[in-house]
Amino acid sequence: MRRVILVTIAALCIATWGIAFMLLSRSLQAKTIILPTLMVLPSATSIEPPLSTWLPTAISTERLPPKSFATALPSPTATLAQRLLIFSAWMPGVPIEPTQTRLPSGTVLIPAPPNPVEPLIDATDNAPPFIGWFSFESDYPTVQYAQNWLERFTTAASHGEYHRTDSPSGMATFAFEGEGLRIRYVAATNMGLFQIAVDGKLLDTIDAYAEDLTFPGTQVYFVGSGSHLLQIQATGRKNALSDRTAVGLDAIQVYRSDGSTKIVPPPELTINPTPTPQQVTDIQLVGAPATVQPTATPISPRVITASVVIAYDENGNHAVDPAEGVASISVRVVNTTTNQVIASGFTDENGYVKFQVLMDTPVQIVVPYFGKTWTIQSGTTSPAFTLLLNPGNQPGLIP
Repeated sequence: MRRVILVTIAALCIATWGIAFMLLSRSLQAKTIILPTLMVLPSATSIEPPLSTWLPTAISTERLPPKSFATALPSPTATLAQRLLIFSAWMPGVPIEPTQTRLPSGTVLIPAPPNPVEPLIDATDNAPPFIGWFSFESDYPTVQYAQNWLERFTTAASHGEYHRTDSPSGMATFAFEGEGLRIRYVAATNMGLFQIAVDGKLLDTIDAYAEDLTFPGTQVYFVGSGSHLLQIQATGRKNALSDRTAVGLDAIQVYRSDGSTKIVPPPELTINPTPTPQQVTDIQLVGAPATVQPTATPISPRVITASVVIAYDENGNHAVDPAEGVASISVRVVNTTTNQVIASGFTDENGYVKFQVLMDTPVQIVVPYFGKTWTIQSGTTSPAFTLLLNPGNQPGLIP
């Protein structure tokens, strides 16, 4: 009985194992997939290395060793149905070169505000915005005064009036919008020095002293675009010739460009200091070329034309008049170095004689009969000399 039970159990186990083996075989057959593998095809016409070709091969996943095949992954391609994310990143410490800003088409570039041509348009009679040059008179409502400014009237001032202060701390302020600035001030014998500042930056110091009452203008200052605050400040100082330290304001002139004009001043020259080489005192001169000694350069010859007039001043007017010339008087040109006569001649009936000589040394013109000489100065090309004879005693001497 015991043997029968053992045989029955063994038969059931064998049957169970058979059924399990059949099910496992079917499952493995269902899991078989096709993967691309790299297969080498021989070449019949070349001895070069074989070409690589992708071929599908059936390989069981159970027998596939790790990392023994290559898998081709498709690269992403942007289409109209996809949105790409584009971003920029900045790395700290990496400088970025500046790029030129494109200006609107038709923009006119000028290096500085143009000079005003007076008379300018009066801002009092117009409404903002003020484009171009405009004149804001000293009584304009937004011009603010401190420390006793008085209004004065004269026809020589702009629109017949100006403001003046004798206080050493007098100040006038004016808020404006524009790129160019010019100040018309009062100049006279009692005016002192005042300062012009824009947005707290000193632009200029003006000496308003003048011998006569005038109303000049300063230079044109470029202050940049936008809104600004002008300050005109008395200093309490004056010119040594001035009587007082007064300050007078005639008008404030402002330039504002339109939308089609842009002021781009030229770049300022920046001087980069270079290190000074260290002074070396332990240098010994071993040898050097001979020092060239200066030599005298001879004066190049030049042609001179000299003329002499000898006249008898009969009427005593100290001038040569007609019929006063003395004829047949000997005149010579003498080299002052060698006392050699270079040229000679006699006066004609008008008392006139002319010489044209080539000279390279100092010369003199000599009238031996009267003991008169003239030296021709260097650089002279056409000297002329006149000898007037005294009418009191000359008739007995003239042959």
